[in-house]
Amino acid sequence: MKYRKVLAGLASVVTAALVVQVASAGPALADKDGSSTSLSLQSATAFAGALDRDVMTIGVSAGNPSGTFGVSGGGKSLCSGNISGVATCTMPARALTPGNYNLVAVYNGNEDTFPSASGLVPLTVLLQPTTTGMQILDPFGSTVSGDPRLVLGQEQGYSFEAGAFASVEGIPSGSMTITAATSSGTFTLCSGTLNNFGSLASCPLAANTLPVGTNQITATYFSNGVYAGSSTTRTVTVVPVQSTTTTLTLSSPSVPFASEQTEVFTARVTNAGGGTPTGTVSITTGSTTICSFTLSGGTGHCSPSASLLRPGSYPLTATYNGDPTDTPSSDTSKTLVVTKEPTTTTLTLSADVIAFGSEDAELFTVEVTPAVSGNPTGNVTVKNGAVAVCTIVLAVTNGCFLKPSQLKIGSYQITATYNGDSTFAASTSPAQPLAVVEALKLRNLVP
Repeated sequence: MKYRKVLAGLASVVTAALVVQVASAGPALADKDGSSTSLSLQSATAFAGALDRDVMTIGVSAGNPSGTFGVSGGGKSLCSGNISGVATCTMPARALTPGNYNLVAVYNGNEDTFPSASGLVPLTVLLQPTTTGMQILDPFGSTVSGDPRLVLGQEQGYSFEAGAFASVEGIPSGSMTITAATSSGTFTLCSGTLNNFGSLASCPLAANTLPVGTNQITATYFSNGVYAGSSTTRTVTVVPVQSTTTTLTLSSPSVPFASEQTEVFTARVTNAGGGTPTGTVSITTGSTTICSFTLSGGTGHCSPSASLLRPGSYPLTATYNGDPTDTPSSDTSKTLVVTKEPTTTTLTLSADVIAFGSEDAELFTVEVTPAVSGNPTGNVTVKNGAVAVCTIVLAVTNGCFLKPSQLKIGSYQITATYNGDSTFAASTSPAQPLAVVEALKLRNLVP
């Protein structure tokens, strides 16, 4: 028994010696420096899907602050690296889902420096905001600006295209629905999963899909846990085909030939629903189109071309040709009278005193001038009061002579009357005085 106790005592001495020997083989723990680790965030909030934009700064205060570090939170290692006093790192874009977290940075120390950890630093991860966009396309694939008016039963070919857009980074994924809120209730037009571009497949309209009235079309993107939901709304008004009334007015009921361009036709088109018709209006007489125009604000005007219509009376028809929303209509209540072009007749006498018996020496010359343009035809009658003394055929000549002894001795007022033709109006010259005297007396009058 005594022997056993001696052996036990020797074993204790040997063990103690080994411990001392091992401890003296490495650096003394007392020689290691303490360290202090800090963690700061660029922002106390970050957006899911864009966490890699939030820069974290890790600082280690120690005599020899080299080695590695790591940042963790939410039960995950978020980033790590080597440090020499100060370092930065960013976590992966989708490392944390939306929520509240406490992050900690741990310095792992080195052979000269003890490890240390920062205090808890709070971080709030938010859903990334999104914007939903929607456009309306017409049957030709062009974007419709503003809020369209569609005609009931003619909506086919129109379609909606919608998509979600991230406000910070990335392309949203998930689902989207396009709904219509109508006077008959709300229903889904289409729904589906966004493609790789964040867009929903085209959503077409069929005839009679939407009821008559104001319809609110809403595209809604549903959050996928990273991107927040959002929506946008467009208004689509559906109207029945409207009956219209066309009213024609004339600036004047008559206009001279060759001056028709001064006439102004004005047409106004209204519909029963109070909308503003668009499209064109044509002014015709019989099978002849006089002029046409495009409506602006439901009204418009035009004028005939000069000399388009010969003198006469013309029943007019103003025809509105309709548009996708409005039916055609017409007004046949007006008539335009085209009068003959005014003329001016000028008379010139070769002499204002002639000898009785020698009247054939008197030459009457006339000139017929139209008010605008053209060449009057027909004849001119030279008169003594109401009595014709000679006739001029304009196509042949512009003058005529008296016959010998045609007028008795005396004083006369001579006029020239143009009798007009199918285009030009009649006119009479101012009176010119003419004296017929005895031949002897005329010789005495001549120096």
